Amino acid sequence: MAKPAEYFIKSKNLDEFRNSIIACDGNFDFDVEEMIALGSAYLERFPDCFSNRSCQDVQLGYQLARICLVEKLIIGFPTDMKDAFRKMFFSAQAVNEYMESLKQKYSHDELLNIVATIQKRLEEHNLKVDSLPKGMIKERFVGGIANLFNIAYLLKMNVMHKAHE
Repeated sequence: MAKPAEYFIKSKNLDEFRNSIIACDGNFDFDVEEMIALGSAYLERFPDCFSNRSCQDVQLGYQLARICLVEKLIIGFPTDMKDAFRKMFFSAQAVNEYMESLKQKYSHDELLNIVATIQKRLEEHNLKVDSLPKGMIKERFVGGIANLFNIAYLLKMNVMHKAHE
């Protein structure tokens, strides 16, 4: 099975890494060992970020985690839905626009179930992140997943808002 750390090592930049991960369609290893391997590859490429929490490349660490986590959250969803969730998970400002688009195509109950599935998967991956050893790798994953929880909340509120209209 594909390994994100190997893709990161081979990738010239973040876009190339993202494209490689997306091409896996969520079918890649992402257990604790692989998270550590990806984090180690990141710290090897950006050693200044190991002890410097204000390093600009810290955000890259969060992005690496989010790219992988998002693909695990949306595995098995229809392609158009995956594309919309990818955009929303990387831009909170996009939530309303893309949720409105999804509401045109999917029923309220379908969207409620999808958001519930995302939240369940997010909780499952959070348990893995919590089990990472303390250190910079865990810090990058915590930073990446925290953002996803914020977006998942916005998704839930957006879907629930319709129920109260």
